[in-house]
Amino acid sequence: MFLVHHGKAANSPDRIALSIAGDSEQAKKVVGGIVNETGFDVVDGGKLADSWRLQPGTPAYCTELNSEELTNALKIANKDTAAKQRDEIMQRLVNADAPLTHDQLLALNRRTFDKNSN
Repeated sequence: MFLVHHGKAANSPDRIALSIAGDSEQAKKVVGGIVNETGFDVVDGGKLADSWRLQPGTPAYCTELNSEELTNALKIANKDTAAKQRDEIMQRLVNADAPLTHDQLLALNRRTFDKNSN
């Protein structure tokens, strides 16, 4: 449902960026074209070895950032703290009184980004 409802026209000021990672530049071009066509900007997340920067517990994970914000989130990701942050987020989800809405989940994940940007 996310792809259906959140894609925007190119150059929209509030267009969300998605990061892709891979070892084949040709494959990333193909995937990047598909991502763009579905209404999202593309941020190159590097090689597959760098794809941990997109995983749960990192500032880029499920935060719906624009290109500039996502590029920064990938840069400040910390492999040493990602698992701890992931576990903290999961504990908050488990302790929630009710299932969280999309906006609540987004806010929870963005707190990880805000915490790391300081």
